Amino acid sequence: MPSTGRRGPRSGAAREKLWPAPFRANVISLFQGGNAMSDNTPTPWDKDAAEAVRLAQQFREYHHKALWEEEKHFTWLLSIILAAQAAILTKNADDLEARGLLLAVLAIAGLALVIVSLRVVRREGAFFVTAHRLFVKRFNILFPDQKLEEPVTRPEPFLLTLPLRVLLGCKTSIRDNFQFVFLVFGAIDVALLIGLLCSAI
Repeated sequence: MPSTGRRGPRSGAAREKLWPAPFRANVISLFQGGNAMSDNTPTPWDKDAAEAVRLAQQFREYHHKALWEEEKHFTWLLSIILAAQAAILTKNADDLEARGLLLAVLAIAGLALVIVSLRVVRREGAFFVTAHRLFVKRFNILFPDQKLEEPVTRPEPFLLTLPLRVLLGCKTSIRDNFQFVFLVFGAIDVALLIGLLCSAI
């Protein structure tokens, strides 16, 4: 039977191949601080601290790369939408009314993408912070004489006050600044929609 191109849930065999039981047990144990299940017998992480640090570093590196890729690609997509809007707005004023629907569609699409980008980046950022905290914990266990500073848990800044914090030069992270850029794109889309609505009334 030909494939429909749709991917359904992985079968049990496929999940087992991708995430073998010993590996799943190791991951769970690493986060819970309990015993890791090897292929043979349980092995406490404190007896295999180097492997714990290596695995924690893999988690941290994965989420760090994922966060950067998400920030980069969302910015590219929003820039493309903004460039299309600018191209339409710079056309002859006589033809602008006829392209109002296209501008509205682009503005709504841009605003939806801003909302998605903020949710994804903030969620991925939380994953990275968790992975970084786990790495520091396991590193300090392995190297008690060269302990890393414990990461400070900082709540995500309120989106409505984030632009003010960035513009006033308050202490912000790179992730905060990317969120500020997303908010600027969103503000442009909202302003464009309001302008189109006012011109139609």
